[in-house]
Amino acid sequence: MYISKLFMIIDLLFFLTVSFSLFIGFFLIFKLKPRKEKFHIITIGLYYIIHALCFSFYLLIKYELIIYFPYLYKIPAPLTYLITPLSFFHIRSLIYNKKSLRAFDIIHFTPFIIFLISYFPFYFMPLAEKVNYLKLVFLDFNLTFTDNIGLIPESINSLGRILHPLFYLLLQWMMIYSMKGKNFKLINNKLYSWVFNLTLMQSFFSISLVGVVIFSFLFPVYFKFRIFEYLPTVFTIIFFFSISVYLIWNQDVLLKLKYFSFENDMNHTFNEINLGSLTDIVQEKLYFTDKNLSISKLSLLLNISQNDLSKIINKSYPNYNFWINEIRVKYSIDLIKEDFLKNYSVEALAEKSGFKSKNTFYRSFKKYTNTTPIIFEKELNFL
Repeated sequence: MYISKLFMIIDLLFFLTVSFSLFIGFFLIFKLKPRKEKFHIITIGLYYIIHALCFSFYLLIKYELIIYFPYLYKIPAPLTYLITPLSFFHIRSLIYNKKSLRAFDIIHFTPFIIFLISYFPFYFMPLAEKVNYLKLVFLDFNLTFTDNIGLIPESINSLGRILHPLFYLLLQWMMIYSMKGKNFKLINNKLYSWVFNLTLMQSFFSISLVGVVIFSFLFPVYFKFRIFEYLPTVFTIIFFFSISVYLIWNQDVLLKLKYFSFENDMNHTFNEINLGSLTDIVQEKLYFTDKNLSISKLSLLLNISQNDLSKIINKSYPNYNFWINEIRVKYSIDLIKEDFLKNYSVEALAEKSGFKSKNTFYRSFKKYTNTTPIIFEKELNFL
């Protein structure tokens, strides 16, 4: 009896969290009213709405309420293939400044279209036949995953619902860790944190569901107990609660989404980007080791205009060469500390650090350390 009450409480929590997510979606689209760009709001709003609607059908089927709306059965099946593309479009619009869909984006809707067409025979099935079929589903809930009422076997659809989100999660992580993603972090750290945490929560959710599927195949005996059958429901509750509360709790993120404008953010680059952050990227990517690294070439790598980069550098340094050579000298010092000169010449040290010539290296090194590389090494060994 207590177990049954526990399951009812879980279902109630499921209903509340899905409803909360649905509310967030409608709020984003109809109440947030962004000042400029709207595409990023529409996509994330639809993501919340469609995601919530698709998962709500679990309760409609379980409690046999779908019998009153038989034409809605299997509607969520193709709709699930819109969920992760919407999240992808949202993140792409923020990081890559894509304000609308492009012709090539039709490829992202291909799975949705394919499975929509696949279920046409069922969608146009006579009402009486649908009702009789739903009665069979009420007797065996597993039919929702194993029946073959579409042109494509349901096993293919089930596999697709597992792999499809993982593919888009990979695309999202690639955008987040791309150079444009890092540049977006410099310009708008709050929204970068939002897309990062959203993708992180999506990753945990998808991996959890995949883990349950794998576990069910390896240890099917455990899924005879209802508590294990409820694992996906529990993971879903945690996920919907997390992504919904995150936006409500972080009101500053909502404000950033409302007033987001790529052009305005770029106009305020000088206030948002600091030279230290750019230096970190140049050091991390070892851009400075390129002997022919001009300011124009580096500006392309950093996705910043040459004029903007020059202004940022000139706030702290006399010129670009002074700054980039200082980075190179610091790198050469790290190499000396690692006993580089015990095996290689000073010329090799200069080359590895990105200097075009030994003379330029010597001048820059002495300017930064007031000594030469050889003397610096000897003093280092003496200490």
